[in-house]
Amino acid sequence: MRLVVTGGNVSVIGRAIHALSRIGEDCYLEALDDGLAVRTVNSSRSAFASFLFAPAFFQKYDPGILNPASEADGSQSQKENFRCKIGMKSVLGVFKSPVTLEKTVEKCKMALGRGMDQLIIQLLCKFGITKTHNLAIQDSETLQAVYDKELCPNTLRVQPKLLTDTVVHFPTNLEEVTLEVKGRRVYFRNYIEPDTDPRKTMQTEMVLTPMEFDEFSVKDQTEITFCLKGAEVTVFRGQFPNLLGLLQKPGSPGRFTHGLPSGKRGCGASA
Repeated sequence: MRLVVTGGNVSVIGRAIHALSRIGEDCYLEALDDGLAVRTVNSSRSAFASFLFAPAFFQKYDPGILNPASEADGSQSQKENFRCKIGMKSVLGVFKSPVTLEKTVEKCKMALGRGMDQLIIQLLCKFGITKTHNLAIQDSETLQAVYDKELCPNTLRVQPKLLTDTVVHFPTNLEEVTLEVKGRRVYFRNYIEPDTDPRKTMQTEMVLTPMEFDEFSVKDQTEITFCLKGAEVTVFRGQFPNLLGLLQKPGSPGRFTHGLPSGKRGCGASA
């Protein structure tokens, strides 16, 4: 498995890693035929986020590794796609500052170590400086959310800046927010436990109209509550444009996908 990223695309990966680190403690990498998937999930498995970097994003993209079974019995060599789980803190140590990466790093190389127990990441910087990081692979497993987008009756397409400007009115220590789609309106309000006395609790509510969305298709009334912290980082941040939200009934996950330039795609799902 060998991947090469050049120029500003290195900092894009860095920003994706930083976004995922706000959700989960482990980073799942899987080199697929249609791109490199970088994923994570929170401890309660209620929020899942994934970035997919298409082969066109890389200067070189070779996702395969030699199958150990075919190598051992002397049969014809077969390759299988690389996948692994690495501690998020280890990956963050490589991509510490996206701004610094953009200014100093010219090329990033990723390859599997000879013992197949390490992921080697090299940062080729200006002035001939090379930084090599050997990250221990914890496990060879994949992570994928089980989700059928065809079951979603409601579709909302919007620029993330609108949602960022909406949630900024909520308290900074707010943990959960409720999104309700009702009629021709979208409501954002801070979540309040059912047994809470409304006279002793302040409720903030923001209302958006269809005119503020790029696409507004609502067939069923929907109300979902999700963690604001995770959504703020991976969904509402304006650095990844063109947000598409697919919403189901309460208790089912909501799916949010960013359409990105240059072969990048990110999505997150939260219940």
